[in-house]
Amino acid sequence: MKLTHLSLILVLSLVFSACDKSSSELKDQCFEVKILHEICGNAVVQILDPKLYAYGENGYQLQGVTYDHVFTTTFSCADMSKMFATASSLKGLRIKVRATERHEDEANCIRCAAAITNAPQKFTLLKLATDCK
Repeated sequence: MKLTHLSLILVLSLVFSACDKSSSELKDQCFEVKILHEICGNAVVQILDPKLYAYGENGYQLQGVTYDHVFTTTFSCADMSKMFATASSLKGLRIKVRATERHEDEANCIRCAAAITNAPQKFTLLKLATDCK
């Protein structure tokens, strides 16, 4: 009986984990996102490439609007400077990005401690991509 329960739990966990797309699969891809909300370098972004929708989650609520294929991210200070150089507000900004495992250390980078409430659970660290084709 215990073996049956254990086997069932193992099979179900494999099934559910197979459905979840890993952000590490995005590392070699350049894709476009739209920034929905940002504070202190933390952001909620929406994937704009239909082939990559599975890497986000659905049903994110922001100011009464529901968004699909979204995830939470953090941008480096260098990337934040580049984005603010081209736009006064990041909300609605469309940018080309790549997933990354870590940002480069930035000695002069100071961040506030604010976080986005009710942010999506999925998290993928991003960096701006300048070499997209």
